Amino acid sequence: MGCGACSSQTGNKPSGCNSQGGCTSGGCNRLNTFDWLSELDIPDPSSYNLVEVSFKHGSRKAFFRNPDRVRANTGDMVVVDSNTGYDVGRVSLTGELVRLQMKKKKTTEKHVVYNIQRQANERDLDRLAEARELEYPTLVRAGQWQPVSISI
Repeated sequence: MGCGACSSQTGNKPSGCNSQGGCTSGGCNRLNTFDWLSELDIPDPSSYNLVEVSFKHGSRKAFFRNPDRVRANTGDMVVVDSNTGYDVGRVSLTGELVRLQMKKKKTTEKHVVYNIQRQANERDLDRLAEARELEYPTLVRAGQWQPVSISI
C-alpha cells in the first residue's frame, strides 16, 4: 500500500516517506496505493472479479466489477459505468489487494454496482484530454473558481 505518513507534513515536505515529496508509489497523495503483487511473477491464486479504478490521477477512486470479457490489469486505462454515463480511469489495484482495500474502506461486494465496460481506446483517451483542457476555462467562466491575489 502507499506510504501511510505522507499526509503529515513538516514545512513544505511530507515527513513520512523521506523521499522529499517524490514517493515511488506515484507521488505523495494519501489516496495512492502501490500494487506490490503486480510486480511479482506469480499467478494470482484467487482471481477476484473486482478492481479499484483511479480517476484524475488518484483524486477519486472506486471499485468496479471486472467481467471476464474485459480482463483489465493494473495500469490499464478503462471505460467504466457511472451514475452519469461513462467515465475513463486507470486500474490501480487488482486481485487480492482489492479485497484488502475494500476491507480497509469498510465496503462489501454488494455495494459495487458498476462494471468495467471495456479497455479505453485512442478515441476515449483523446476525448478525455479534450475534456480536461476545457475544465479550467469552464471553472473560470462559471465563476466557481477565482484566482487569489495577495497584495502586500
